[in-house]
Amino acid sequence: MRIELIAQEDRWLALNKPSLISVRQHPWEKEFPNLDACMNAQLKNGKPEFLATNAQVFGSAYLLDYACSGVALFGKDKESIAGLRNAYGSEQMEFKYYFVATADESITDVFEDQTPLLKHRYKSKMIPSTAKGKRSHTQFNRLSHNQGGWSLWEARSRYPRPHQIRLHASLSGLKVLGDSLYRGEDAPSYASIGKWKKEEDRDKGIFRGLAMHLRSVQLEDQGGLGFQLEASLPKPFKAMMSYLNLKIAE
Repeated sequence: MRIELIAQEDRWLALNKPSLISVRQHPWEKEFPNLDACMNAQLKNGKPEFLATNAQVFGSAYLLDYACSGVALFGKDKESIAGLRNAYGSEQMEFKYYFVATADESITDVFEDQTPLLKHRYKSKMIPSTAKGKRSHTQFNRLSHNQGGWSLWEARSRYPRPHQIRLHASLSGLKVLGDSLYRGEDAPSYASIGKWKKEEDRDKGIFRGLAMHLRSVQLEDQGGLGFQLEASLPKPFKAMMSYLNLKIAE
């Protein structure tokens, strides 16, 4: 598999991660290969594309959900990995997600959710917990909507915990397209929106998977370590938005 290189500098590189790929080894995703391990294996094996990065070792700066596409950031040596992870942990980065969802009628175009979150004791998911949960904050902004009830949303956070955007959206009354874990909404079929071209596609959903994408990550310059990274939307995501008449300025 080839993954789009967004940008790279002496100390880091960023990829546009497809969905259904793990960034690092994590208890919730232990059965899947991860980019940390695979990239280091390629580097160790001397693959030219990886040697050309002049990396000593690759390490992810933060965890990006397996089901979510978007900006995946990696340091190229132990010092840069530690610096990036420290910047993330101290909330110096700003993360901006795009996702598609239906919304309760009471939801306003701009709102925030600060529900504390806690890892479930034995399931691979997060739960709300005011007693033991960790501080979490997400800002939501509706970017566009259609007459069928679907909207394109932007979510911002300076320290997104695992599944935070998905769970905060669900708790607030947003049903994210394709999110079966947090009471999301199934993708509409081609027939339901009048867009099928082949009879065999009539009852198929217009999108597969979770309709959520980490669009950008920004870090203000600190000691030569700073960036503003943007990951283009995957083609299936763009096609789904087109089917639903959801527009955004690229």
